[in-house]
Amino acid sequence: MKENHLFWGETHHNTYQFGEQNPALDEICREAAKHLDFYAMAYYTSCADAFRPGGHSVELGGQQSLILEKWKDGARLKREWAEVEAASRRHNRPGTFVTFPGYEWQGDGSWGDHNVYYLQEGLPVFRVQTIEELYDCLRGNRAIAIPHHTGYYVGRRAPNWGLCDDQISPCMEVFSVHGCSESDEEWIGLRQNSHLGPGTAGGTYQDALNRGLHLGAIGSTDNWSNMPGHYGQGLTACIANELTRQGLWEALLARRVYCVTGDRIQLEFTVNGASMGSTIEASSRQEVRVKVRGSDAVDRIEVLRDGRVMATHCHQGTWDTPRTGVRTRFKLRIEVGWGPRPNELDMPDRPWRGELSLSEGHFLNYEPCWISPGQGVPKLDGETATFAMRSSTGDAIKSRQNALVFEFEAVPEADLMIRLNGLEERGNVLSFANGSRVMWFRDECVRTLHERYGLEPGSHEREDPYYNMAYKAKLHRATSEPGYQAEFVVEDDETITGETHYRVRAEQRNGQRAWSSPIWVRSHTA
Repeated sequence: MKENHLFWGETHHNTYQFGEQNPALDEICREAAKHLDFYAMAYYTSCADAFRPGGHSVELGGQQSLILEKWKDGARLKREWAEVEAASRRHNRPGTFVTFPGYEWQGDGSWGDHNVYYLQEGLPVFRVQTIEELYDCLRGNRAIAIPHHTGYYVGRRAPNWGLCDDQISPCMEVFSVHGCSESDEEWIGLRQNSHLGPGTAGGTYQDALNRGLHLGAIGSTDNWSNMPGHYGQGLTACIANELTRQGLWEALLARRVYCVTGDRIQLEFTVNGASMGSTIEASSRQEVRVKVRGSDAVDRIEVLRDGRVMATHCHQGTWDTPRTGVRTRFKLRIEVGWGPRPNELDMPDRPWRGELSLSEGHFLNYEPCWISPGQGVPKLDGETATFAMRSSTGDAIKSRQNALVFEFEAVPEADLMIRLNGLEERGNVLSFANGSRVMWFRDECVRTLHERYGLEPGSHEREDPYYNMAYKAKLHRATSEPGYQAEFVVEDDETITGETHYRVRAEQRNGQRAWSSPIWVRSHTA
């Protein structure tokens, strides 16, 4: 049997949502390949007419209008779908970067939105109105249909689980830019879309599991930007034996997948030795093993049985930074992008070039946390790491920060130096583990405000402009391996009648989360 590996991918990045695709699919695929293992273009099959007062249908624009979605016409569907398939075929590189052809199906809006994926090119977009018709078209083909944002109002773009075929729909999208559909509890509910919201009971992930459906958990962005795999909007972890279409497909069907919000939290979860997605027979006692390796300090991990928390591991406060002389691993997050708002100084997006170096030790790997294109792939070379990023030019208030997480091995007393756009931060590793730091490009801001506005240094009664409009970077607190890794065992000796499912939720101190797919356990008489 081949060994399984962990791969990261985006399975719901909308394309052709508003007219022609811009940037082109080739550019989108190249950006995806820089930081993802696999990618499915969710071709958007609906178009939006804008009705202005008086009942006139016009192109979408800035004036007041009523937006009405409907199927694109047949000729347009055929033309755009051919372009999606061609790009998917062109960019599929087994072992390096895997693509799948896919599209978003909404039908008449009453059956819940589904993303339809094919193992390979050659099948059409099925322009049918009901979920029963869609299933009939897909059955017998190498195709799956993944429901998403299911926690909205059932019958209005959220599914009726009573009609779900979990052989064709083996997984569901638990988290995306819309928010979380795990339950109708509101900590991170469905609050982003004022048209489709609010979230409510009936179509949630837990509702589906309560009905006995076998659905794995995935995360995807469901965004409409030019950034597939946008950090913080959902990502899918796939446990597969190889990075090929067939390998990933087999893992999706077997539900060896899980969902993260953004940070690439490594989650291992077994019941009586069986991996997530499995269905097994019950023993007299069920042994649940959990191992989490985060991208930041782990906060807590919950084990759920049939949707109820049966055990909680609280990790904060259980670990200390290693003693002097003890060589261990650390993770350090470098986040860039604070500073002037878009058009505030009429400046382009900010390039960042950085270097990290250790007096003794070595860099092991990195994790991208990117929200916009144009980021560089870091280079790790023993005691040094170099990188290039760009600030996002997005919304003035919403997050515009791109980041990288570096993992390195060193003793706490090793010297660590960070150079970033001409500034330096130095100290031993322990000092970086004691708290976060800000790199503030004050002198640059003073010069810029003087050149552009004639603001003389010291002439204003407050220093606010120099801090507010200066570019800034955050060096997050370095976390040692005992902080970002946790492992424990829970034993459940409660008698199982019928079928029970176990699953895991994990959360880091920075709020990033992971949700496992379940493991189902059946009694011998079920």
